[in-house]
This record gives sequence, structure tokens and C-alpha cells, in this order.
Amino acid sequence: MRKIVLAGNLTNDAKKIFHTHFDERYKVLEISNAEEIAEVENVEYIITRGVPFLRKDISRLESQTKLIHRWGVGYDSVDIQAAAEKGIAVAICTGGNAQPVAEMTVLLMLAIYRRLPDLIGRAKQGTKEKEDIITRSYLLKGKMVGLIGLGNIGKLVCKMLWGFGVSVQYYDLFRADPKVEEAFHLQYNPLKDLLRTSDIVSIHVPLLESTSHMISTEEFKLMKPSALLVNTARGGIIDTQAMLVALENGEIAGAALDTIEGEPLPAGHPIFTQPNVLLTPHGAGNTCDNTKNMCDIIIHNIEVMESGGMPEAKYVVNAELLTT
Repeated sequence: MRKIVLAGNLTNDAKKIFHTHFDERYKVLEISNAEEIAEVENVEYIITRGVPFLRKDISRLESQTKLIHRWGVGYDSVDIQAAAEKGIAVAICTGGNAQPVAEMTVLLMLAIYRRLPDLIGRAKQGTKEKEDIITRSYLLKGKMVGLIGLGNIGKLVCKMLWGFGVSVQYYDLFRADPKVEEAFHLQYNPLKDLLRTSDIVSIHVPLLESTSHMISTEEFKLMKPSALLVNTARGGIIDTQAMLVALENGEIAGAALDTIEGEPLPAGHPIFTQPNVLLTPHGAGNTCDNTKNMCDIIIHNIEVMESGGMPEAKYVVNAELLTT
């Protein structure tokens, strides 16, 4: 019987949606790691969250496999070249989690500026003493926010920030149309200029060879000593060791990170002792009320392939490789 594999830590709600939609036509199986795929025959579609599919894993796939679909928009955990060599499309949920990631981005900005964890800690201590925290707290209003990357998430972050009275500039490898810049009240700047002039730098690019450690020693030296760094993209975009040095040397004021390279970090990692770092466990892209939206995108793309087509180019990250 034809099979669809659910790999990794998909929520029970997501699994239920996929089973409800596909069970009459497919055997829907669940695996916890890529190695288990070798024990499954006749797999046509793989839906993966949190499970890497490297070259060695993809080599185990049979000729029937048509699609590896990532839950989310990052695809650094799938070897798209190896997949293309076997004629397998690799798709992502472009735009599917833009709203929750954008909301978390703004939340992190507010939380670190207003010292939210410190305020909560004081309240739990049963005290109203907060003057020392206030002296380290800031408004978003009047600040310059620099967005690195202007995709779906970056644009939503920009729209959400309008009401706070901030100015927004951006850097992207591909500059937006002037009409887009005007509509979003955006100013384009080269990366170095953006780093020099931003009060908050927020990252919204995928992790690729070209973006790995995109923010490292030299970039931190360009930033304001009062600047904050926010990352809801991929941890490997920031050189963590360089960031620790920058924090310790006062080259930047702090960081709010939903993702960090090497996650989950081992106990005792030096980032945990940094007083000006707010760290969350890569949860920006998921909320219970956005699950159906993500599932709908994946189901749609599978149904397109079932009808003999290929999902839209915005979803297929190795489309060019498949045609070479």
C-alpha cells in the first residue's frame, strides 16, 4: 500500500488532520528519526518536523518517493541537492508560519527592552521594588529597527511595528521594488550601514552557506553599544562565540534569541549566565491555532503532486536543481 510518513515531533492535532485527510488512500506511518525510513517501503511523501534528512538518509529512499515536505520554512536540515539527484522535490510552508514568527519577534523586542523576565521575577518575590529595572528599560518608540531579510516574516514584522512609532530599515540580497519600500515605509541600506545605525537588528533570512555566521566578529564591532540583536530565524546565522565576546566586551547591549546554533544547548553553556540575553526554545513558528494553516499548505502541495503537477515555485526549494 502507498505510504505517507510523518517524521518527528508533529503535534497530535497535526497528526489527526493528516490521518483524517489521507487514511482512506494511504497508510500513514509515524517515525521518530530518519534511520527508521529504511524499514518502510513504498513511501511516496514524507512530512518532517525536527528530523534532518541528510544525504545518507535520502540515499535510502526508494524511487517512489516524490516529496519531502518540511513543517516550517527552514530547509537547512534537508540535503536538497541529494534529493534532487533522486528526483525528489523538497517543499516548505512558505508564509504558513509568518504570523506567529512575526508576533514572537515583536514580543522578544518588547520583552528585552522592558526587562519582562526581571519584572516577573520581582513580582514572584512579592515585591514592588523595580526602580533598578526601570533604569535599564526602554521604549520601542523612536528607535531604528533594522531587518535583515524582507520576506513574508520581515514584511509582517514591519507592519506590526508601525503602531510603535519606530523607523524601519532593511537589508536583503534582493532589494524590494520602490513601491514596496514606499508601501511599507521602509528604507534600504547595505548591511554594514544597517548594522551601524540600528537600535535593534532582527534576522529574517534562511540558513544557507552564504548566511552561516553572517553575524560574526566584524559585524558586532559595527553595531551600536546600545544595540540589541533579535533572532527568530536560524541559530547558525549568528556566530555564538563571537556574540558572547561582543556581549562581554560591551559591543552590543543584549540579544533576544528564539534559536541558537547547537540547540538544544548543554547544561552549563555560557549563554545561560549572560544577564542581557533572553533565550526561548525555538518556539516562534508554532501555535495551536496555526496548525491547521500549516497542514493545509502541506496537504495542498501533496494533492498537487497527486494530480501530476508540481507545487508552486515559492514552496519548492530545489526546483532549479530538479531541472538540471
